[in-house]
Amino acid sequence: MNKKLIVFDMDGTLNLGNTLIDGVLPVFDYLKKKNINFLFFTNNSSHTLEHYHQKMMKLGIECDLEKNFYSSTEVMIAYLKKHNFHKIFVIGNKCFRDKLSEHFKVVDRYSENNKVEAVVAGFSTELVYEELKSACFYLETQDIPFLAANGDFRCPIEGGLYIPDCGSMCKLISLCTNKEPIFMGKPNPEIIDFLMDKYGVTKDEILVVGDRLYTDILIGVNAKVDSLCVLTGEATKEDIDKSPYKPTYVLNSVAQMIDLLEK
Repeated sequence: MNKKLIVFDMDGTLNLGNTLIDGVLPVFDYLKKKNINFLFFTNNSSHTLEHYHQKMMKLGIECDLEKNFYSSTEVMIAYLKKHNFHKIFVIGNKCFRDKLSEHFKVVDRYSENNKVEAVVAGFSTELVYEELKSACFYLETQDIPFLAANGDFRCPIEGGLYIPDCGSMCKLISLCTNKEPIFMGKPNPEIIDFLMDKYGVTKDEILVVGDRLYTDILIGVNAKVDSLCVLTGEATKEDIDKSPYKPTYVLNSVAQMIDLLEK
């Protein structure tokens, strides 16, 4: 298998919360030995890239902040800039709002006299009801788009448990306003185009690795690149059998990747 860039999901794929999945470290030793680039791409906008860099380093994976990390937050910023947005209402953790505030005017709450150009949502572990109200009021009273960092419905944590993710939060708003969000993160295939330019690789040289069918695997389907679904997170073999979109490969764990890459 001639792969030059491996695009890894993190939660549910390499780690569960603060616990590294068994057998992951030898895979990264192999990638380094074979000079295969890797990227951690997370749909999770509730933390900064610096947070994820520190987390992976603490888990024992040697990596570089600038070279090895990208997230739905950066995709959102690029989209908003490309389409000339200036003033937005944001739901998300403080770090998400702060990052957007570096580039755009972020409004704190709904006001009849305060016009915005979009409602932007990210995965929020700090969500309060007033934010939901303001988002709904803006979408109901103004003809503006509803943009979201990612469509994941649940986030895996330790002990085989899950917590609501951005997609679940967006469902609350959509059911109230009848407006569906445009998702920026996986499975948006434009991400793969960006990575091809950034790393100088072709689609045949990319492998996307993750545990969610409707994000990690679907981006592979949408972008026509190979994908690997691991069974350490959300997806089960039964889910894969029933899914309309299939991964190229299925493994019980990332720990089995070396044999796959050697083929």
